[in-house]
Amino acid sequence: MTRLAIIAGKGQLPVEVAAAATAGGFDVLILPINGQADADFTAYHTMPIRLGAIGETRAIMVQHKIEKLVMVGKVSWPSMAALRPDLDGVKLLGKMITKGDDNALRHVATYFAEKGVETMAVDTFLPHRRMPLGLVAGAKPDAQSMAMIGVGAAILTALGKHDVGQSVTVQNGRVIAIEAAEGSDAMIERTTALLDPDGGIACLVKMRKSAQDSRLDMPVMGCNTILSAANAGLSLLAIEADSVLLADDIVAIKALCKTHGVTLIGIDSSITS
Repeated sequence: MTRLAIIAGKGQLPVEVAAAATAGGFDVLILPINGQADADFTAYHTMPIRLGAIGETRAIMVQHKIEKLVMVGKVSWPSMAALRPDLDGVKLLGKMITKGDDNALRHVATYFAEKGVETMAVDTFLPHRRMPLGLVAGAKPDAQSMAMIGVGAAILTALGKHDVGQSVTVQNGRVIAIEAAEGSDAMIERTTALLDPDGGIACLVKMRKSAQDSRLDMPVMGCNTILSAANAGLSLLAIEADSVLLADDIVAIKALCKTHGVTLIGIDSSITS
């Protein structure tokens, strides 16, 4: 039986991955991150870890003869003082300071791979949670709306090469906000004050960064995103199909879109061409 470690951040996805992995024949060990993981893991063997304790985490994996690893769940990065990295953590953080998120996570995956631990993608266990292609909820976007989506997608494609952003908001062909270090939720909140109430439909476009390794950091959207977008005045959400993971069941997502009058569509990256 293959031994799998799940480094768990916030949300319910870590539990869903654990259930799917167990059903698939994996021997699961949950490593909930202190102060971050908030799901109920009582059905599984757990060993809590500290975010900055990278060396200790690898030692746990070696001790338990872990062969595979998946990292899942939202992580809020604290200040350096609060992080308190161990010796190996300090070494890796030195590389992270001069690189973007994606390169930093590759260093982490390589660090675990040195001990024979292979990092797997979340959607390996939850393939049904990939964003589907085409209209999911709401009215079919008109030509003007599709052109707006194209503007947002083109910007994300260009920025992705620089390891910047997964989301952008657009209204009337004008870029309103681009996701930076604050994350998509904070960007959506920031959008609220920037939208023109008389400017027509405003949309959110979310895509995988072009250089992003989906094994390490697959973009996620779900009911919280729908609610945040609706509260901000965004009535059109365009999400890259197969590259973004749904945090919630698609039936719940569709129902929420209907309640708030939000159109949700899965797009292909070729929309920029």
